[in-house]
Amino acid sequence: MSVPGRAPVRQQFACGLLVAAGVTGAAGAAAQSRTIYSLSVPTEIEHDSNPNLAVGPSAGTTWFRTIPSLTAGYVLGNEVFSLEAALTAEKSSNQEVARDRLDPRVRAAWKHVDSRNTTELAALLDRRALRALDVREQVPLGVDGSRTLFALSGSWLHDLDARTVVGADVRQVWERFSDTTTPDFRHTTGAVRLTREQDDRQSWYAALTGQAYDPESDPDPLDNAAAPKRSHAFGVLVGVTRSLSDTWRVDANAGPVHFTSPSSRDDWQGALKLEYRGERWVSGLELARAPGVNSTFGGLVVTEEARLRLRYELDALSRLELDAGHAREKETRTNRSAASVAWVRQWSASWQVAVRAATHRHEGPEGTARSNRIAVSLVYTAPDL
Repeated sequence: MSVPGRAPVRQQFACGLLVAAGVTGAAGAAAQSRTIYSLSVPTEIEHDSNPNLAVGPSAGTTWFRTIPSLTAGYVLGNEVFSLEAALTAEKSSNQEVARDRLDPRVRAAWKHVDSRNTTELAALLDRRALRALDVREQVPLGVDGSRTLFALSGSWLHDLDARTVVGADVRQVWERFSDTTTPDFRHTTGAVRLTREQDDRQSWYAALTGQAYDPESDPDPLDNAAAPKRSHAFGVLVGVTRSLSDTWRVDANAGPVHFTSPSSRDDWQGALKLEYRGERWVSGLELARAPGVNSTFGGLVVTEEARLRLRYELDALSRLELDAGHAREKETRTNRSAASVAWVRQWSASWQVAVRAATHRHEGPEGTARSNRIAVSLVYTAPDL
């Protein structure tokens, strides 16, 4: 592991902010070539026993899925531009349970870097099936619906000196739902953070955070559920990042959070991240408690989340991957879990094959829903066109 210096402080700082993901990778590749294009085409066959996570007996379906993705990057002096376009095309064997889909994803980003500042701006359009969302996304059960996300984000980092970094970020998200009564909403998040490197292995940081939820759907007159209301939350975090050894790294933070609407109340937020990087093993454990949006009922609630990731290199070309996540919301009495295990084999520089098994579980006021999935995938990549 390299000895942390000025650049790692900035990277550690950025991990705590909502930065535009993926721009750094494009910048590193484009640094060698002013313009770079990469292509990825995953294709898979997946059987899902309960695609919509319906409570009670449900018919399954078999998916044929392909996700072509094209990424372009360009460097002009201190400016880095990147564009990513992808399309998820799915064909279902059971149209009565789940329909065929075409879901686009487009992301454009700009990044400026100089001797003391890093500025990033990004725009995102992402449409997905409700069943494809992460465990932290609490959405309705038993619905073959869609979520369309529009997002604008920006971040700024400034080196006050060789060991101190200050920065800010803001993200504005609009989420729209189809084939469900889930309310559309606007979600705004922001943070200001100060990081101080104590030595080569340890850094301290403090942050002010804020969130706002604004419903944008008219309530359904036939729905007896209460109409969603505006929600706001503000908090403080104090944390530490430390390299325990050449293979272990920990990041921990905690602080109070105050909800101002629809009712005034106090709570707490925090996170613990533990990372290990060995010769063959790469693993990460994350425990977090923070305000988040409950899409089903509308509003900001405290979400507790746990996530475990493991990767083991069997040999130079094969590996095993494990990914498990769990999210719980006490206020709405909902729990959502997912776990998957995969065997991945790199056939050549451009071709990769994988076999994956996964299970999903959702518990809520409606009942408990389960889904088991197994898939075989083939991925073609052209990293530099």
